Amino acid sequence: MLRGVVLVVTVSLALVLLPIAINVGTGGTAPAFLEPYVGWVWPAIGVLWVVAVLTALFEVRDRRLPTISNRGADQPRNRPNALARIDRYFSERRAGSLAERTRVALALDEHPGVVVRPYDLVVQPLDSAPRRVPNEADIAGVFDELQDSMLILGAPGAGKTTLLLDLARNLAKKAHVNKDQPIPVLVDLAGWTAQSSHRKDDDPGDSPIVAGFVRWLLYELNDRYGIPPAVGRTWLSNGELTLLLDGLDEIAEPNRGKLAPVLEELRRNYRIGQLAVTCRTNDYERLPHKLQLFGAVHIRPLTREQVLGYFSTVGPALDGARAAIEQDDALWELVNSPLMLNVMVLAYQGRAPEEVGARGVADLRRELFDTYICEVLARNRQTARQYDAKTAVRRLWCLAWWTRRRAGDRTAVPRWMVPDGWYGLSLPEVDYLTHAVCLPALFAALTAGVTLVMLAQYGVLAGLAVAGAALLLVHLLPHPWQKREGSGPDRIPLLALILFAGTAITVTVTVAALGLVELLTAKPALVVEAAVIAGAYGVELIVFHDNRRRLLLGVRLAVVVGASWITLSLGDATAFACGVAIGLLVAQAIRMVKSLPTDHLPTTADKGWRMDPWVAGGAVAAFLVALVLGADLASPQLEAVAGIVVGTVAAKAWRRRPPVLAGPLSRLLHDSLLRWTGYLPWHRRAFLQYAADRHVLARTGRAQYSFIHLLVRDHLAECTPDELAAKVDRRITERTARTQAGSFRA
Repeated sequence: MLRGVVLVVTVSLALVLLPIAINVGTGGTAPAFLEPYVGWVWPAIGVLWVVAVLTALFEVRDRRLPTISNRGADQPRNRPNALARIDRYFSERRAGSLAERTRVALALDEHPGVVVRPYDLVVQPLDSAPRRVPNEADIAGVFDELQDSMLILGAPGAGKTTLLLDLARNLAKKAHVNKDQPIPVLVDLAGWTAQSSHRKDDDPGDSPIVAGFVRWLLYELNDRYGIPPAVGRTWLSNGELTLLLDGLDEIAEPNRGKLAPVLEELRRNYRIGQLAVTCRTNDYERLPHKLQLFGAVHIRPLTREQVLGYFSTVGPALDGARAAIEQDDALWELVNSPLMLNVMVLAYQGRAPEEVGARGVADLRRELFDTYICEVLARNRQTARQYDAKTAVRRLWCLAWWTRRRAGDRTAVPRWMVPDGWYGLSLPEVDYLTHAVCLPALFAALTAGVTLVMLAQYGVLAGLAVAGAALLLVHLLPHPWQKREGSGPDRIPLLALILFAGTAITVTVTVAALGLVELLTAKPALVVEAAVIAGAYGVELIVFHDNRRRLLLGVRLAVVVGASWITLSLGDATAFACGVAIGLLVAQAIRMVKSLPTDHLPTTADKGWRMDPWVAGGAVAAFLVALVLGADLASPQLEAVAGIVVGTVAAKAWRRRPPVLAGPLSRLLHDSLLRWTGYLPWHRRAFLQYAADRHVLARTGRAQYSFIHLLVRDHLAECTPDELAAKVDRRITERTARTQAGSFRA
């Protein structure tokens, strides 16, 4: 409805304004009320048409999927529309998984003793020993026998998510046929943070932690399946949803033990008749509370017969994999799960046995995963973007490192790579560019921009004053930059980019500051500046209890007040106010730049004059540009010079307190350099799709991706990116040479 209103309003306004614009353009006149705004008519029409086109595109995109009405859960089309969205999600999730490539029947054991069945609370069961599930039984039948309440356990890569997806698809088929069957929704537990709070929309009977769980669940249903929160809450209360919760082990470890009481209360407060949860066996055994479910199954490791049977089914294409596993018995201990079988199949599929033997196949998991990564990145696939091996491996390594460092056991790749949290990620190239390129360029750009404006506005003395203040402030302690040896990629373009952009931004901010002072006029501007300085000194006096420091602050304040009074009594108050503003601005900006590199590296201060030439160079460049532009350098404004000195001296009291924006800007700089050096993608979605096409990532929803498995993610996070990239390049060379040799023989 909102998009429809926007579309109608924008098109209507454009159609009303268009005849007026044409009339004025052909010599006519506009209505009286539009006369003052005639010059804005055509730009307004352009903006309106852009808004209309974008709105229509969004509407067309969203109409590709069936819509679930938010006005009532009992709308007749809501259930089939939800099932259509769920079917599409399950298909996409399954198509992007490794399990779709290698179908192996999984053997199950029933473990009734690992859960607390509802009747066990009153009656002790006679038999809780594990028992084998018949091989012909499918997961839907097992789920039905366990009264639609089941825990799925297994080792890493055993196929827990695959079984849950199979169960979800079977339950969805039943829901299509029978309207009384609940709708299955698969949700990844990794996103649950165990927040405890009550809001006005929550059920008053829920405890704070259950209210938080329900809110999180409703958000996931809306984000993944397009089920509005109001509809989801109604369906949850009426027992119309089957909850399939994947990855209890992927919840942050301190919160895993909270899930059992949450689910117990959830089943008391809501009609949840069908529930399934997956978890790693070892992680489940460490939980303080067992889940209250009717049964549990454990996925058995693959046997040699199953693996060899699969190789025989595929045929000669897996002769290389067969040769690898026959040459080293230790590989049998690794290839005991569908994940590892898939890794081996993708690594050695289509390779001749003699080729595998000639390379000396490793018997360690790390080298097997290396082979897998090399093979999947070396094979040509049709994607919109292509990446060289070094760039691809670096980006995968960085995403894996960040995901594991910041999200524990979560495999999901974050939707937005927020720079916050890059502590501990120190890379030689990034550190070199930070200290040897970015900081010098920022100091030079800052000095050049401010000096240029002050030269043009107040003459040569003001320019010299602001350049001298910048040089003094940069040279004063602390010196957070470090003398880094090495080199970085494309450092000259990066230097030029920072110099140009930094100078442009500095000029813009400086002109805006001068314009604001002149807009306020002298007295209000001086009042504001005095309030800022007084507030800074007041904080210093409160925070520091050293009497000597307080005395120095008092002396400095007296000098500032005295110099200000003398200047105001003799000269131009507006020029003085502008000078004070620029002095404060320069001091704070230099403090900001000094704070940029210190939050991700151990500080080893560089004592010396290494940054001074850059500051001086920026000032000289500003003088040269001012001469070329014809600025009047011989018009002194002593009031502005005095203001710059007063502002610089007054701002010195802030040097012990970090600037408010220093932390975010430092992390933003670090994040940008990670992208510049190839450790993070500039175009996130294109790279994630590239990695998904090569079975390193899996698409789990619209614009949502995760690593194909925790083991793959951990391997990438622990590898040396450039060494692995060199292996990928060697594999690409081998494949290219083999292809050319085959073409030559043909």
